[in-house]
Amino acid sequence: MPGRGATAESQADGLVSYLRSDHEKAAFRRVYYPGTNVYVNKLGIRDAAELEAIERELTAERAEQGFPRSAHFRSYDGFRAIHRQLFRDLYSWAGKERRYTTGRGSIPFAVPEHIGPWMQQQFNALARDDYLVGLTLDAFAEAAARYVSEINAAHPFIDGNGRTQRFWLRMLADNAGFDLTLRETDRKRWNDASRDGFMQSDHAPMAALLKKRLKPR
Repeated sequence: MPGRGATAESQADGLVSYLRSDHEKAAFRRVYYPGTNVYVNKLGIRDAAELEAIERELTAERAEQGFPRSAHFRSYDGFRAIHRQLFRDLYSWAGKERRYTTGRGSIPFAVPEHIGPWMQQQFNALARDDYLVGLTLDAFAEAAARYVSEINAAHPFIDGNGRTQRFWLRMLADNAGFDLTLRETDRKRWNDASRDGFMQSDHAPMAALLKKRLKPR
């Protein structure tokens, strides 16, 4: 996704290779308050740093409250419900697919019309894999790392993709008989591993992180 370091207008200009139409450009600009890098939000916050702090606080509170039954690891609908639970206090797009093309570096994430089919394909495959139940810790970590990379390639939401993936992954691990404890200090390693998986199809860094943080029950 575009970073929060420039105005929406300049970000849109920088994404000319991603935004494919006037419709996508308009969808992109609607996400931000005019002339700013601040997401339009339900609290009317116009300062990027303040919004980021409030976002972290509110999503942590929602996670602490627990997730509704609709938010689970078994389907794309469940995955979207995790995102909706985390971000519903702030954004109208919580749990909804993004409507414009974005990417990382020179590589775009899934274009909007391919997000749903791509995500459904991953969850169909996960069901065929019995949600990774019955695997050894190492095998679970390696398979989960591949799924994380494929889901990350879709990048279905405007923001909060990584957080949603991590909560989804904890649910998946719990169902398979593992505890997954990712620490705050793991954030950079997670982000680097996600980048390697997306840009280089190298799942080893993510698998290594998961192997370190998984424990069998």
